[in-house]
Amino acid sequence: MTEETSFSTVNKILLMQALVIVIASLGLLIFGKTHWIISSLLGGLIAFIPNLYFAYRISLSKGQSAKKIVRSFYSGESKKILMTCVLFAVAFQLPNVQFFPLMVCFVAVLSVFWLALILFAQDFKI
Repeated sequence: MTEETSFSTVNKILLMQALVIVIASLGLLIFGKTHWIISSLLGGLIAFIPNLYFAYRISLSKGQSAKKIVRSFYSGESKKILMTCVLFAVAFQLPNVQFFPLMVCFVAVLSVFWLALILFAQDFKI
């Protein structure tokens, strides 16, 4: 039962992150310039894709020993950080990428984790 709750929480977080990408991009489109939406979407995807990979990687370790789960966690986290760096490097090579909207959406997507701690506090039982 605990596994279902934690997996459900992961799905909720990923869904909230996707929603934040859309909302932040549309918000920047309304208050900014039209070419900002691409930079904003890139920033959101730079945060979202590695998190999606990490969630998938951790889900593969269900039912394994604690040592394998921890190894999978560290491996997934290090690959997530490396993937984020590579995606930033690729994004800044694209023409007309704007730093401000890219970082706004990137930070907004990452802040979903903090919001999730507040919203799903009852799911995180010790």
